[in-house]
Amino acid sequence: MPLRPFLLALFPVLMALQAHAATPIDRIIVVVNDGVILKSELESAMADARDQLRQRGVQTIPRAELRDQVLERLVLTRIQTQRAREAGIRVDDRELNDVISGIAQRNGMTQAEFARQLRQEGRDYLEVRERIRDEIITQRLRQRELQARINISEDDVDAYLAQEDDVGDSEVRLSHILISVGDGASPEERQAARDKAEAIRNQLQEGADFAALAAAQSDGQQALEGGDLGWRRLAELPPAFARAISSVDIGGLAPIVEATSGYHILRVEERRGNSDRQMVTETRARHILIQPDELMDEEAARERAFELSERLNEGADFAELAREFSDDPGSKNDGGDLGWQAPGQMVDAFQRQIDALEPGERSRPFRSEFGWHIAEVVDRRERDATEELRRQRARQVIGERRMQEEYEIWLRRLRDEAYIEYRLGEDEA
Repeated sequence: MPLRPFLLALFPVLMALQAHAATPIDRIIVVVNDGVILKSELESAMADARDQLRQRGVQTIPRAELRDQVLERLVLTRIQTQRAREAGIRVDDRELNDVISGIAQRNGMTQAEFARQLRQEGRDYLEVRERIRDEIITQRLRQRELQARINISEDDVDAYLAQEDDVGDSEVRLSHILISVGDGASPEERQAARDKAEAIRNQLQEGADFAALAAAQSDGQQALEGGDLGWRRLAELPPAFARAISSVDIGGLAPIVEATSGYHILRVEERRGNSDRQMVTETRARHILIQPDELMDEEAARERAFELSERLNEGADFAELAREFSDDPGSKNDGGDLGWQAPGQMVDAFQRQIDALEPGERSRPFRSEFGWHIAEVVDRRERDATEELRRQRARQVIGERRMQEEYEIWLRRLRDEAYIEYRLGEDEA
């Protein structure tokens, strides 16, 4: 399977690393605080951006406009990685290898095969590794600095669900262009941004390519993805967006949406409905856990687990053995009973075992990250979890929406506080 489409989808993730081997004509084009961006980095990132846009049907875009978009993203990423370094956020090689192995597995490959495929496509595997490391680091930085600012009450969830009831469960796929306005902009500056948004919207009405204009002109995070916001539930959209597109047909442009951050241009690409009930299969299981420790090494723990398994086979009471021998403080007093659990609540090794058992069946001893287990499925049931999952989803959507709002403000502040010196040549300025 060729990796190019997959890597292009990761382009926002893979843009931020200084090239490891400078070419003879390499030079510094931007100084960002105590770091630099090299010309080779910019050229590599621009090549990725062009390929990504071609995948979306955008064949041509002015070099200067693409360069500005790509360079701004490189600058913002560099600022964040510097901030993360100052905060002591690190990702070691072992953890990075785990992430890359996950990427490779999702592409049906081992990590070694993933590396070979990259090299066959002319990509620097070490560079890709470091770009992924940078993205993990910046994600953790955003979580650390912004998560504490996000508070979601039950009233917030109720209000969201009331709005969802109004708009239904339908979804929409949008394309988006943002003409941003900085903090403290004057009325004249806001009017200039509005005029620019109106001019772009007029071009779109006359048949201009949306993805090309987004890549060249948008200040939004999805600019280099052609402005594609993907599928969104109507209730997940900012209320101003939902109102603007409420009566817009597929392929139509909404009126310009004014917000604190600037002016938004939206086009409705597709719509679809989704009103299915959501049923979950829950399992009630019990287990006995034997954990290795200072007094019982791994082999002794394994032998204890197999000894208890043999006693169960001979008719011993599961609950009594759990109360006497289990090392799980949360369940041993209940005879090992774990209660009703939805799929995915247990660690993978345990989940796989109980998924393979029918009610009344008991496993052989097996190992998880916690120790040696003997598990038994007591019962299974189907439950309508629609309302519960709606509330969980509402809380997640509210959190993501507020996180994005905080992120835009936080990122703009970081940029304003940074020292940035451009060293573009006369032919590039």
